Amino acid sequence: MHERVSIHQNPTKEERGLIESQLTLHGLQATGGRMHFPCMEGPGLALKLSIRGPSGEIAGAVTTSSVLGVMWLEVLWVADEFRRRGLASWLVLEAERIAHERGCVGAGTWTFNWQGPEFYPTIGYQLRGIYDGYPFGVTEYVLAKRLPDVMSARAAQEKIAQNKDDGFALVAEPTEDDMRRVYRGFHEFCACNAGEEMDYPDVSLSLALKDEAGRVVGGLTAFPTIRNMVLESVWIDERYRGRGNGRRLLLEAERIAKQAGCSAVSTHCLSFQSPDFFRKLDYATYGVVDVAVDGHTENLLIKRL
Repeated sequence: MHERVSIHQNPTKEERGLIESQLTLHGLQATGGRMHFPCMEGPGLALKLSIRGPSGEIAGAVTTSSVLGVMWLEVLWVADEFRRRGLASWLVLEAERIAHERGCVGAGTWTFNWQGPEFYPTIGYQLRGIYDGYPFGVTEYVLAKRLPDVMSARAAQEKIAQNKDDGFALVAEPTEDDMRRVYRGFHEFCACNAGEEMDYPDVSLSLALKDEAGRVVGGLTAFPTIRNMVLESVWIDERYRGRGNGRRLLLEAERIAKQAGCSAVSTHCLSFQSPDFFRKLDYATYGVVDVAVDGHTENLLIKRL
């Protein structure tokens, strides 16, 4: 007879930490310790690069992370007055150069339709999927490419040289004040385009699966954006797998998301994280990213509510 388990909302900070650590451990075991390659732990290759303008002002910046040898662009921002000069290309291509030197074999990004998805193909990125689960005509593009990309780097050299002649300079270690300006500018741009919908609904979704003794044996976390719930993590202790517990957690999360006003749930699931589990629960694949080390792929999944 199986031990009874129950689902609890809003687990404690310590319980959430346990769920996260167990998910991290599973990832490390499944990838031979290469989950955040070329680094040993999350967020992986955390680069920060900026560009200063002729008067010393912050003109733009990029930040990154990495998973399985893929450098992911986290924030890319250029001040309004310095756009269309090739500064974004300079930042991204320099981040790619450093990432490849340290072992990355691919690069990727997520970008909304109002963030200029047409920019990335000009520097070698290829479309891997379009997420259309948002309301109001909002879409999100997933693009990726393999590294090194010698052709794109070579093609950008003339503009980079011109920007240097005009007094722009790349900064390998931006100050904290510079990065605060960058994050503020980035969030202002997002708020200008998405408004209050960016963080709607204002609901935290965190679930814990507990046994009869109150021990955490599974969990799920997710965050909202533009009436969409993005699954961050789903973990079930090995002893409790194959009993429908993952299904119960996911269906409860979907119920809460729908009740809060979400129109869809999305997740991106690595090849060793059982993408078929989601497909059996009516999640559809809208794209695949295939530029990681060791043949790993990332499945992009959506379920409309």
